Amino acid sequence: MPDVPSTRLVYDALLITSLDDAYKPATGPRVTGLGIGAALLAELVLSQHLAVWTAKGVDRVCLDERYRPPEDSLALWLAEHVRAERTSLAVRDWLDFLAAADVYTKTAEHMAMHGFMVRREYRSRWLKRVEVGFEPSDPLIANAVFARLRRHLSISERAIAVEDAFLLALTEAVGLSKPLYHQLPSGARVYAGKRRQALPAALRALLAHLAAAVADIAITGGR
Repeated sequence: MPDVPSTRLVYDALLITSLDDAYKPATGPRVTGLGIGAALLAELVLSQHLAVWTAKGVDRVCLDERYRPPEDSLALWLAEHVRAERTSLAVRDWLDFLAAADVYTKTAEHMAMHGFMVRREYRSRWLKRVEVGFEPSDPLIANAVFARLRRHLSISERAIAVEDAFLLALTEAVGLSKPLYHQLPSGARVYAGKRRQALPAALRALLAHLAAAVADIAITGGR
C-alpha cells in the first residue's frame, strides 16, 4: 500500500472515520461528524485562526488574537460562524453544531473540488429521490492515511507531526482502537498516550470533549 504525506487534518479525519474497508469499519454518521468537526477545529487552532481557552471550568472556542480570515472556504465557513457569536461558545457546543450541520458533506464536497473524492448521484428505489454519495478518487491513497498511523505505532517513531499525533488520539476517541492496535506491539498504546500528552493543551481539550461526546452516543444510542 502506498504511503503518502498528510493532505489536511480534516481530510484525513474524514477518511479515517467514514471509510469502511478491509482494515477498519466506518463509524456511525454522528460520530463521523463529531470526529471531522474536532479535526476542523484543531486545524484552525494550529493555523492560529481559533483558540481554545478555559473560563470557570468550561473550555470555549474563540477567535485567535492574531486572527485573519482563512483563505480556504471550508475553514472560513467555520471561522465566520465563530466570529458571528456574541459570546464564546463551549467546545462541546461547536462539536454538536458541526455534526448537525453535516460537516461530513461539506468536507467531502471540498475534497471533491480538489480531486480527493468523487461525488456520485443515484436514485433511491425506496425513498424515490436522488441521493448523493462520495467515494475516494484513489482507494489505495485513502487507505494510506490509516496505514501511516499504524506505521508510527509499529516502529514507535520518536518524532511525528502534531497532526498525526492528534489523529492517533482522534482514532481512539471515535471508537476505532481495535483496528488501530490490531497485532501491534504491546507498547503501541503507551507510545500513542505519550504522543497525546505532548500535544498542545488546546488540542487535548478538543480530544477530551470528542471522547465525551462519543461516549454519550454510546450510552444514549445517539439520542
